Amino acid sequence: MFFFPYGTDAPLYHRPVITVLMIVVNVYVFLALLVYPDQAEPLMLAIGSGLHPLQWLTANFVHADLSHLVDNMFALWVFGLVVEGKLGWWKMLLLFLGIGCAEHAIVQWVMLGSPLRHCLGASGIIFGLMAMSLIWAPANKIQCLWVLLVFVFVRFGIFEATVTSFVGLFLLLQLVVAIFTGLTLSSEMLHLTGAALGFAVAIAMLKLRLVDCEHWDAFSVWAERHTMTPEQRMQAEMKNPKRRNQQEIREQARRDDMLQKIRLLLREGQPAIAAKAHERMQQEFPADWHLPEEGLLAIIRGLREKKQWAEAIPPMVEYLAQYPEKAALMRLELGRILLAVENRAAQALKVLAKVDERALDDHQRQFLAKLRAMAEPLADQSPLEFADQDW
Repeated sequence: MFFFPYGTDAPLYHRPVITVLMIVVNVYVFLALLVYPDQAEPLMLAIGSGLHPLQWLTANFVHADLSHLVDNMFALWVFGLVVEGKLGWWKMLLLFLGIGCAEHAIVQWVMLGSPLRHCLGASGIIFGLMAMSLIWAPANKIQCLWVLLVFVFVRFGIFEATVTSFVGLFLLLQLVVAIFTGLTLSSEMLHLTGAALGFAVAIAMLKLRLVDCEHWDAFSVWAERHTMTPEQRMQAEMKNPKRRNQQEIREQARRDDMLQKIRLLLREGQPAIAAKAHERMQQEFPADWHLPEEGLLAIIRGLREKKQWAEAIPPMVEYLAQYPEKAALMRLELGRILLAVENRAAQALKVLAKVDERALDDHQRQFLAKLRAMAEPLADQSPLEFADQDW
């Protein structure tokens, strides 16, 4: 039976640029070596013939056969989504190459006195990403395809498993096989070496607050902090007087970090994800989180450009509440969206009724009058619409 992970429900705050790029590079190298097979050996990690730093890099992109490549690329796709989705492309690139080079350097150094042989493949990196996913997203789900092949009989299906159960099972199998083979150099030992590096990096980045797991990391899940409300977490922290100042510093650091993340998302053209991040921060820090005016406008502008009208309404309403003296044009646009896109004529009239016409030019006043004229008969035709929001 074969298992192929193909999806995850882990939140993606960054596009999987490096994940896709590394899959493309691995496939390209595999196809190129089919044409030039004599070029494969110099790229592999030579064991027992000294240290070869360039091979620490190149060996990550060489695979033994099609099955080896396919297994690794499926796993790279899913666990790359989890890790790169939290870190972004440049941190993911450093991690991918760093884990691969470090694992191969360790193996080549430790096995200096061994008989000459070779190691190859991205499996060490992938097990490192799996270990990082176990620390950062243990409760998230992995979607898998299973295939049962017995002679000409083929059967397949799909199932879901948590990151904890999926990764935990694979690591346990690697450990059992490694122990029974005497902990000698083997694929299992290479996988465990990559996993050990992944665990170390994931825990270090978590403790140094270089990654935001939103209280869904392994330590928070084990302590059941992920089920607490923001107020409950704050109260739990504040019970320890020594931690109060540290907690305030951490909270401010988190707000600053999230503000930078939202700005990055907006620069990358992902206003919907930026808006969701903003909403989470409002829930976590109801009294202490405020997005600057330019950030709020950038979210609104980005959502409008992508025609994500429904998603644009909450930040537009927020803008009306925070900057009422500047709200005339925003009310005009919100009324247009409610009328033309959302078919909420009554609510549109309520929004347009509060427009300060003194802040409009002649063309804008004409547009306001046109919207009102269009909305009035539609509102009369929809008596069941509840225009209950006081915007």
